[in-house]
Amino acid sequence: MIVKLLSTSLAQGGLFLSGAKLEPATQWTPLLIPTVPKTKNTLQGRKEISKLMLADEIERVWSVRPEAVKLYAYQKPDAPHRTWLALFTKSLKPGFRVFDESGIFSIFKKQTPFEFYKRCNGHHSSKFYSRAPSCENCGSTMHTQDVCIAATRCRNCGGPHRSDSRKFLARPTRHGALTKEQLKVYRQAGDRKFQAAVRVRAALEKASEMEALIGNSENGNPVPEVNETVAGSIEYWCTTKQVQNKISLFNKSTERSYVVILFI
Repeated sequence: MIVKLLSTSLAQGGLFLSGAKLEPATQWTPLLIPTVPKTKNTLQGRKEISKLMLADEIERVWSVRPEAVKLYAYQKPDAPHRTWLALFTKSLKPGFRVFDESGIFSIFKKQTPFEFYKRCNGHHSSKFYSRAPSCENCGSTMHTQDVCIAATRCRNCGGPHRSDSRKFLARPTRHGALTKEQLKVYRQAGDRKFQAAVRVRAALEKASEMEALIGNSENGNPVPEVNETVAGSIEYWCTTKQVQNKISLFNKSTERSYVVILFI
């Protein structure tokens, strides 16, 4: 619908009949200017450096006026220096300063985030790729996903999710990868979540075993002997987002049966 309206408006304007051409995209050359002072002493007193003042200073030093000048990223209001980004229409050689106290001009290169490789299920640069292939389900390098019977676990943070899941909060961003200290904290949190998921899985398996035992006792079938570690008082805490279930298994020595109590 949008394409149809656009073509209709262009036809009504006569652009197709007039032979008008679209302006080609401009290839900008961005240069980064670090540590530019926030203020400058002038004859009228101390003034804050504006876009016009910076453009005039660049033209004075380099004899080339930039097409546009803007602040780069977030700047703290109380910081004594700022980082600017100057855009030129032609490639220039960096290596000069402005106001005799700024940092040296450098060509701005946008940082690309680390890519995710399904072969090793890791986030890393493409320059060094020597990791062994790993399982997509549990992250093990000893087998593939087709024969995996282990619990789902992230190879990067150790959480109870796949390595390519969006739940992995420690994945690198466009600002770069996390530090070792930050990744250590994420891995500790992921390991706690994984251990909680393992306890939930074990509790459900024990509950299904108890239900089978109760069903056999009600049908008059002989109840198999149960390991002593299961008898007594065993508590499993199942942690989810909104529900917390406490599963207690009590051994009744007189009736030799087990009762499963769920508190929701």
